[in-house]
This record gives sequence, C-alpha cells and structure tokens, in this order.
Amino acid sequence: MGWSIVGPIALVVAVVFVGVTGFLFKRLAHIQKVQGELSLILKKSRSEHVDLHAWVYEQGQLGDLINQMNNVLDSLETARDETLQERSKLISIMSHLVSGVIVIDKAGKIILVNQATEELLGISEAEIVGRWHWEAGHHYGLSSLVDEAIAGGEVQKREVQLHKPKEMTIEAHVTPIRQASGGLAGAVVLLHDVTEWKRLEHMRSDFVANVSHELKTPITALKGFAETLLDGALSDLPTARQFIEIMREEADRIGRLVEDLLDLSRIEAKQIELHLGPVDAEWMLQKIVDIYSFQAGEAGVQLAYQVDCDGECLAYADGDRLQQILMNLVSNALQFTHAGGTITLSVERFADRLVFAVEDTGVGIPTSDIGRVFERFYRVDKARSRQSGGTGLGLAIVKHLVESHGGHVGVSSQVNQGSRFFFDVASLEVTAEEEI
Repeated sequence: MGWSIVGPIALVVAVVFVGVTGFLFKRLAHIQKVQGELSLILKKSRSEHVDLHAWVYEQGQLGDLINQMNNVLDSLETARDETLQERSKLISIMSHLVSGVIVIDKAGKIILVNQATEELLGISEAEIVGRWHWEAGHHYGLSSLVDEAIAGGEVQKREVQLHKPKEMTIEAHVTPIRQASGGLAGAVVLLHDVTEWKRLEHMRSDFVANVSHELKTPITALKGFAETLLDGALSDLPTARQFIEIMREEADRIGRLVEDLLDLSRIEAKQIELHLGPVDAEWMLQKIVDIYSFQAGEAGVQLAYQVDCDGECLAYADGDRLQQILMNLVSNALQFTHAGGTITLSVERFADRLVFAVEDTGVGIPTSDIGRVFERFYRVDKARSRQSGGTGLGLAIVKHLVESHGGHVGVSSQVNQGSRFFFDVASLEVTAEEEI
C-alpha cells in the first residue's frame, strides 16, 4: 500500500524536476546567448563602421534592458557620426591654414597638429602627436609660453625665435580651452611665421633712416651756403659764383636721389612695363662705351668691350632698361677704379641665356661686404661714393631690373684686384621658339 502511493508521487516529482531543470537549462542557455550577443555588441561598438543595434528579441525585464541598451547605442552611434563629421571638417580646415595650429590637452600633451606646423617645426605629425609639448622640437620659448597659458588660464602672445629647421621669428598665440563647467580642457596654439615681415620692417626702418641721412647732407650744405651769401658773400662775385655752383651740384644730387627713389619704388612695386624685344648685345655694349668714353678718359681709365656668342648675339629684353642696368654698373665701376685701370664690358652665351658682365681693376670689395652690395644705400667706401655724386641706389636698381627680366645678378671680387658684376637675360632664339 505504501509503495503504491510513494511510487506515483516520486514519478511526478521526477517529471516535474526534469521539466523544471530542462526549462532552467534552456533559460540559462538563452541568457548566455543574450549575454554573448551583448558582449559582442559592446566589442563592436568600438569600431566606426558596424551596426550597433542588438538583434535580440526578449520580453520582460531582460527585454526592457536590451531595448534600453539598443537605444543608448543608437544615440552613441548618432553622436559618434556627428563627432566624426565635425572632426573631418576641422581637419579639412586646418590642412588649408597657412598658420600652424597645435591642440594640447590639459595635461600638456599634443593631440592635433596641421601641416603648416609640421613645416614650421620641421617635425612630422607622427613624431609630435601624443608627446609632451616641450618635447616637440625642443623650443624653450614656445614651451614656456604654453605653460604660462595653461597655468594662468589666460591668452598669451609673444614673438619666439626658432633656430631649427632654420632661423625664424614666430608670432605665437596660445589660447586656453574651457570646458562647459569652466574647467581647463587644454590650449590651442597658433603659429605665424613673421620672419619676412620683420625683415621688411627692418628694411623700411633702415630705408627711412638712410633717406633722411642722404638728404640731410646736401640740404645742410644748401642752407649753409645760402646763409653765407645772405651774410654778405654776394658782393664777392668769385666767391658767390663758387658757392652757387656748389649749391647747383647739391640740388642736382637731391634731384638724382629723388629720381632714383621713384624709379626703385616703381620697379619694386612692379609698376614698370617692360617692352621686350630683340636687342643686339654688341651694339648695346658699344653704345655704353661711347657714352662713358669721355668720363673714363678724364679719370685715366681704359674702357673696352668684348663679345663671345658664336654668331649674332641677340638678347630678349627691354632695350632701355638693359642700357640702364649696364650704365649703373659702369658708373659704379668708374667710382672705384683708379687712373691707369681698366673696365671691360662683355657678353657670352650659355645655353639659352646671355650673360653680361662689367669687370674692373679697381679697389675691390671685402668679403664681408659682398653679400650686401645690392642693398639700398649700402656703400663699401662711403666717402668715395658721395664724392662721386652717387645716390647709393644704383646697384639696388640693377638687382630689381635684372630680376624683372627673369634673370639673376651677382658679383665676385677681391680687395685691391677688382670686381666683376654679372647678370643674365634670355636669348632671343630660345624665347622665339617658346612663343611659337
């Protein structure tokens, strides 16, 4: 009797146990599947090009959790796409900026640079991103400026001297980046190369000083002689005539200076129009020799020319400007060549160029001065230049006129042995072929 009751109960219990156990194992397997899919989704969420939506369908609390996670992942995907778009725009803008841009986090590490920065600092993006800002290029002045901006939380601006990859003057602006909460998130550094601007500024300053100095001397002389004449020298006719002759010479000197200044200004501003055409080089050299033959004879200097072109030697140039270049060079040579010396004008062909030269046996130019002889108002021998009536602008005009013809000008010299000034212009034959 007892076994007849216990047997069915045990069987029922066993069946229920097996059923419950099977259900639990099935449910556990399903949960493990869901867990696996969720884990896979979280791993894939690190990628930029995958669908983050969880394809898991579930009811109850677990289903709600999965749906909420899908919603969160969808929001993250949208935010990430927007961030990538903004980053793409930022990179595009930065790549076209002429000024260098460096983005630094609050810890002081570089997180973004543009191409202009790579060129300015002479270091690649791969070498600079992720490093401390003071390690990038080892520029102490720039690093200290960034530290001041981050530490003080205020915009810093300063000119910084960089010594590599080359000597440069950089204007650096460092602007702290603020978070919405007001905390410091980092800094943006803007780098502007002002080397050329500083050079031009220095040249303008020197130019004004030199013009003032050049005008001061003749104006002082004019004033002095005028006062002397007014004080009674007018009654002494020989003395008065001598003073008036000197005053005329000083006035002519001022006139030449003004004319050269205006001419140089027009040339530098590219306001002159070159009338290019065929110019017979030999005819031009003969013309220059004829113009200066009397002046050279009075100075006891022999003036000659030579041509080495293997046939007709035609330059493609503005004839008037070519004459001006050669006249300035010969005039300069006459100033520094003693009696008994020689000045030789020459032209020879090198491939598609004609090279003109004016060579003298004068006092020569010290090595330290050779690099500056084409600067405005620069004189190697200031006393001799002024006595000859030179304005100090002749060689500067030569340089700009040659460059406006697409050529180059240079000089070689040794002290007490003479100097050779040379420049090149296009040969007509090659230019004519190019035009056809």
